[in-house]
Amino acid sequence: MRSEFDMVVIGGGMAGLNAVQRAVTAGLRVAVVERDRVGGTCPIRGCIPTKALVRSAEIAHEARRAAEFGIRVGAVEVDFAAVMRRVRGIIDQGATATRAWVEGLEGVELIEGEGSFAGPGEVRVDGRVLTAPHIVIATGAVPGVPPIPGLADTPHLTSDDVLALEELPGRLLIIGAGPIALELGQALGRLGATVTMVEVLPRLLPGAEPELADRLGEHLAEEGIEINVGVAVERTEPGPGGVRVVIGQDGRQRVLEGDALLVATGRPPAVAALNLEAVGITDARRGVPVDAHLRTAAPGVFAAGDVLGPPWGAFTPVARRLGGEVVEQALGLAAGPVDPDIGSRAIFTDPELAMVGLTEQAARDAGFAVRVGTGAFRGGKARAWGEERGMVKVVAQAGTGRILGAQVLAYHAADLIHPVAVAMTQGDGAIAAMRATPHVHPTLGEVVRSAVEAAG
Repeated sequence: MRSEFDMVVIGGGMAGLNAVQRAVTAGLRVAVVERDRVGGTCPIRGCIPTKALVRSAEIAHEARRAAEFGIRVGAVEVDFAAVMRRVRGIIDQGATATRAWVEGLEGVELIEGEGSFAGPGEVRVDGRVLTAPHIVIATGAVPGVPPIPGLADTPHLTSDDVLALEELPGRLLIIGAGPIALELGQALGRLGATVTMVEVLPRLLPGAEPELADRLGEHLAEEGIEINVGVAVERTEPGPGGVRVVIGQDGRQRVLEGDALLVATGRPPAVAALNLEAVGITDARRGVPVDAHLRTAAPGVFAAGDVLGPPWGAFTPVARRLGGEVVEQALGLAAGPVDPDIGSRAIFTDPELAMVGLTEQAARDAGFAVRVGTGAFRGGKARAWGEERGMVKVVAQAGTGRILGAQVLAYHAADLIHPVAVAMTQGDGAIAAMRATPHVHPTLGEVVRSAVEAAG
């Protein structure tokens, strides 16, 4: 069976759905192919359900701290099964609403199944062939499983599997200490697990300012999370009632034992089932190669979202933006190339770590004359809230008032970074714009403003 469309979008995640929406406004007849539930990583396996888990963990943590605020609640008990029912209920609610939205779009057909290229301009889904002059690859990313000796024979979880847990592991080992590992590790630790992480990189979060990354590590250690950096994972193996991870560091070997193992070492592009070779796209292991207009090597085939890999960034706001822009590029409606700037991003630990733009070292490496401003969350609302953790670091170009980058480690830092990101759009007037904008007192945002002013 063959079906003709104006555009076929492979993948019903954030990039794919925004592509569909833009295509509909352009009057196109669109097929969207999805092998799983509509919505993609963010509402089904990532952003929203993991934040629901983080929120339950935060409530447990705050309840244990209640006496600090003069409130006595007694012993705190975690009903992990109920926590996970809430998480899965939120997933179901989002997936149902998203599916209804897609099915209500005029000119759109949702086709469930695994999509793969059958040849130029053709996508096969089961026994059906979809043809279109424009095809968008938006299949996102999947949990990566590194080639660690013994891992294939060792029971292990990925970040997707965590959301299906029914019981909380008593001792959780985590390979990886990136954003996903840190968020899930802290959440499960606050819910009652003993968490040990191992990371091959020499320090925590190399994309973050070292001072802020180190402070975050200290806060996590205060909660009982053990993070080992700069170690080699030599092998994994089943253990009595659980798993073992054998690591090496400084010429010494150590055996870690746990009840469960979480592998959280990144999310490579989901391209294995696409049969990209059928249209001449090669070497997509780190992401589908595209030019500045999101065009692949195959005529009429474009790509957007997490499936791109570096330098585009695996972030939901970027996927949403690229989803709309890829259609404009495909239809020749765009005025120029696509901006690869990934904008603001955050790690949703507690405290959160949010960042935008360049780090101090990256700015210096790029040849900028740099001024740095910092701020600490001491006193004011931070003290009243019991949240005097973290700091702000702002990097500016000397003599211009231009903000090159900023990072915030704080309670709700992801909400605090946005004014800086907006100010950065002012170019050379960024610091002046922040200085001229009165801030409500008392707020945590005042500390961010002070750090910006100190960089001027």
